Amino acid sequence: MIRTAARAITASAVLTGACGSTPPREEAGAIRVPAVPASFVVERRPWSYQGHDGWQISTPSVELFTTATDRRLLIRLPDFLELAQAHRLNAILPLRAPPEPLETYVLGSRSEWDAMTRRLLGDLARPYLRIERGGYAAQGRGIFYDLGPRDTFVMAAHEGWHQLVQTSFADPLPIWLDEGLACYMEGFRWRLDQPDRPEFLPWSNEERYDQLRQAAARDALLPLSTLVVSRPQDLLDTDRGGGDALNYYAQCWAFVHFLIEDKGGRRLAGLRAMLADAQNGRLLDTVSIRVGEEQARLLRMRRTGGGALAAYFPDESLSDMDAAFRAYVARAVSTGGRDRALRGESPALR
Repeated sequence: MIRTAARAITASAVLTGACGSTPPREEAGAIRVPAVPASFVVERRPWSYQGHDGWQISTPSVELFTTATDRRLLIRLPDFLELAQAHRLNAILPLRAPPEPLETYVLGSRSEWDAMTRRLLGDLARPYLRIERGGYAAQGRGIFYDLGPRDTFVMAAHEGWHQLVQTSFADPLPIWLDEGLACYMEGFRWRLDQPDRPEFLPWSNEERYDQLRQAAARDALLPLSTLVVSRPQDLLDTDRGGGDALNYYAQCWAFVHFLIEDKGGRRLAGLRAMLADAQNGRLLDTVSIRVGEEQARLLRMRRTGGGALAAYFPDESLSDMDAAFRAYVARAVSTGGRDRALRGESPALR
């Protein structure tokens, strides 16, 4: 098909190769195409959902379906999604791209989002419909709705990581690492020279930084021994205000930074090996061989436990790592740290 060929040519020129996909769609009537100067757009054609006119927009790595009406969002979104995928494929180590473009829905309203969730997930929709605000990734698809001029993009960057894992990783990641990396991928700012193009800066994440600083100030940081066995859904079930869950996400975000850069990056090789093994189906076997089948089973069934840390950082006990992490957080949230973080600089390395 001409469309598939065009996608492949664009991908080889700028990012990664991918082939076309054919997600469910409803054709729309003719509506005016906004002037979208997005160099990654391969094709744009009308699409609608529940009587709301919108667009199906193809880029090399993403198949976007949207009924959002905000013009600035429509201008920025295709390039943002494409560049976010390029970032996550290379932020820690080169990762293998999914075999198909990421199927992504950005709907114009919560009611459309509810209906799409029921349509795509059927009997599995109920827990997702409990989400108060935001979106989710399931079965490799990202399903969001317009949350405003910044939060929509943050949500897409976060859930896009989960889409990547769901479509190209053979073994499950520990939840603390999966969520920490999803938060790590959120940080960005709009470029001054190209104001509709993002620059991805993992530290530039005001919400996560402020939550981390508040948790540290209240002495509310979870010990690593608790963090690695916790799941955000369990924290939400037991924490009516959501503070524990927000602390969990902020701490997972900071822990990924810690693994990457603390002590001159001496833990980075272990993190890279863990990710490479998870993508290639070796993580569970490695945990089983190095730590024991019980930890591998816990990782397989609940995606929790300290087995992955013990397997890939064998020279450092969990208690020693916890002490080093707390010292790292203390440096990160000290005076002047917030300004450095929002500039995209590490507040812990100074």
